Amino acid sequence: MRGSFMRRCLVVLLVLAVLSSCGRGKEEKDRIIPKEDLVSVLEDIYLANGIFSLTSMRKMFPGTDSLSNYRDIVAKYGYTLEDLRKTINHYTHEERIEKLVQVYEEVVKDLSTLQEKSFEEETLGPAGRKHMGVDDLWVGDREYHLPRQGQRNKIPFKVKIPGPGMYTLSLMVKVHRDDGSRKPYIHVWFSDGKGKKIEWRKQTLRQDGEWHQYILAKKLTDPLYGYLEGFLMDDENRDGHYIKQVDIRDIRLDIKPLADGFPATGVNGP
Repeated sequence: MRGSFMRRCLVVLLVLAVLSSCGRGKEEKDRIIPKEDLVSVLEDIYLANGIFSLTSMRKMFPGTDSLSNYRDIVAKYGYTLEDLRKTINHYTHEERIEKLVQVYEEVVKDLSTLQEKSFEEETLGPAGRKHMGVDDLWVGDREYHLPRQGQRNKIPFKVKIPGPGMYTLSLMVKVHRDDGSRKPYIHVWFSDGKGKKIEWRKQTLRQDGEWHQYILAKKLTDPLYGYLEGFLMDDENRDGHYIKQVDIRDIRLDIKPLADGFPATGVNGP
């Protein structure tokens, strides 16, 4: 999911960057939108783009375009579209681009949290949990710290699962800059316990010393697969001469039952 959020948020930022190229003039520092408001504006733009990508919404509001959506959103926070253009133009200067990246990361984090909360409240509500007889399926430790818990520990796991459904694995990971892993990634698959697997798409981990939330999801329809297995910290190292420097916390494994009216679509691959 996070990869999907990041791609879509990047599209939003690119659109705004294009808008910022129109009518550039002398910068007015008093027209620059503060970081806190800019994060909220970009989050609302992302959500609005998602809503108006639905055919039913476009039919309900004919004639509505992205530009008018942007104008309405920034007006809600007391700004104009010109303010937004100047703000994006301000942050795209080379000496300020890192601040724009920070804004972008905060937008992604907030949207990821919003999606996870929505998933829990709307599709894994009390009725759904009662129906399946499960809540959070994760049975291992909730956090790991490497190398304290193993210099080259890939953190293997195996969880017995109740059957078909949409499974979502979420966790916070910080891979330190001095981590010795080569291309670390989260590796997950469904297993029948006899050697057959259904692989999830691998999730690459960032080695920048910052906390990142990763949310992976995949639909299971075959009741013969009764386990979810994998490694939280897999890598492509081919020798044993390295040390991992990783912190992991807030691990959850949730399930959304497959039911009529709830077509399951994977965030991390169908």
